[in-house]
Amino acid sequence: MAMVGFHDNPVAAVSPGLLSLYSGGCFLPSQDPLMTRKSLSFLRLNQLSACLLLIVACCATVSAQPAPAAAKGPAWVGDLDTNHDGRISAQEAAAVPAIAKGFAAVDANKDGFITMSEIRMMWRAQMMQEANASVQGRMAAFAKADANHDGKLSAEEAKAGGMAFVVTNFKAFDADHDGFVSKDEMQKGAVAIAQQALAARGQRMQALFTKADANHDGKLSQAEFTAAFPRFAPSFAFFDENHDGSVEPAEFALPPGI
Repeated sequence: MAMVGFHDNPVAAVSPGLLSLYSGGCFLPSQDPLMTRKSLSFLRLNQLSACLLLIVACCATVSAQPAPAAAKGPAWVGDLDTNHDGRISAQEAAAVPAIAKGFAAVDANKDGFITMSEIRMMWRAQMMQEANASVQGRMAAFAKADANHDGKLSAEEAKAGGMAFVVTNFKAFDADHDGFVSKDEMQKGAVAIAQQALAARGQRMQALFTKADANHDGKLSQAEFTAAFPRFAPSFAFFDENHDGSVEPAEFALPPGI
């Protein structure tokens, strides 16, 4: 089973027609049942994943506006940095028992603190696992729909197997135009779609950063950061990991789903 990697080439040996469904805006990943957040259920495998789910769940509640003063508990994990030193200690993490329980798993370098770098690492892991789950889900559906077990799908088999997405985009999956989607074509297509979804995340972050960089100097001052992302303004120090008074592209990321 091919595994999706951030540094893999998403266009290598993949049907251009299939890639265009995503990069050309003809089809949105959120409309595809195998690219929804329901595929995150498999993450409940260990302590690290359980803690990741909590962080993602906290982040999913964040809006573009400041949280109401009466809100109980942190709306996102950066709010735990109550002393604004740019990192979360075990004592600060104790405010959320589930994060406290998984603290050691999140603290990748074992220095006794959780940093934004480590949170970004967990977000990447979450997105990678979601992408790989989508590939595995497509291949499992392929095997189930291959009624005559010949290693390829006709449009009729795909339809009978409930693979509506493949039926709708059959010509894109059928890279050699022989009237069938082979196992290899299915896998390449599934990987391409997953990688396009990953790439879209990076493009989204770049666009948000560029828009927030009002003076176009390639970094976000605290004033620019606050103006663009008021909900995250209290966590500026958590983002500014090198403590130079600005957030640079390498330091910038917002929770998945934003």
